[in-house]
Amino acid sequence: MRPLTTLLMAGLGVVCVAGCASQMRRDMDRTVDSEVRSDTPESRREVHTDLIRGMLDTGQYYAAIAHVQTQVQQSGSTPQLRLFEAEARRRLGQNAEAQAIYRDLLKSRDYQADAYYGLGLISSKTDLRTSVWQLQQAVQRRPTDAEMRNDLGYALILSRRYKEALNELATAVELEAGKPDSKARNNLVLLMLVTGDEPAVKRLVRETGMSPETLSGLRRRAQALAVPAKTPPAS
Repeated sequence: MRPLTTLLMAGLGVVCVAGCASQMRRDMDRTVDSEVRSDTPESRREVHTDLIRGMLDTGQYYAAIAHVQTQVQQSGSTPQLRLFEAEARRRLGQNAEAQAIYRDLLKSRDYQADAYYGLGLISSKTDLRTSVWQLQQAVQRRPTDAEMRNDLGYALILSRRYKEALNELATAVELEAGKPDSKARNNLVLLMLVTGDEPAVKRLVRETGMSPETLSGLRRRAQALAVPAKTPPAS
């Protein structure tokens, strides 16, 4: 469920576009002024980037888009700002708008991995085969990204391509070594449950200290996956 403030922002957006944008610009300028270490364009852009990234991390997607638009007005568009907007729109369910931006970013070598990844997550809702291919393209371009490999591994589980899924998830687990809450680790256990490899399940549970509650939840998911279903990758 979206936060009440997010819903209110959506409902009132038409009324306060001009005023909100002006106030948002003033608030952003004050925040930047308090954070910049040196008053240079590069320093200010760096702080703006951190602010927008923080909004995406905390689910403030409407605000992130507004700040991206403000940055574009002040200093011009960049591939990074375009990516931020695509991420926010994807998470808001504005898939057509997000896809258009991701496809445009495929032209940028530095952002091809992110673009294919975003497209793969969107495709997972309607076309699993296309989703797998797009996620593979993302991983090929950024082999050490554990999150990309995890989502590809999960999509491969759903596609019943278990051997390929094992390679992706095992790699993601090692890349996430030391991370306390590893989605890749959970998905690797899920794969072992789906394939009926109980010795591997016991070994992984013992090595990782997985709680009985987490294991029970994964067993329920494995049982659900025994029946073909269109389920999007967990991300």
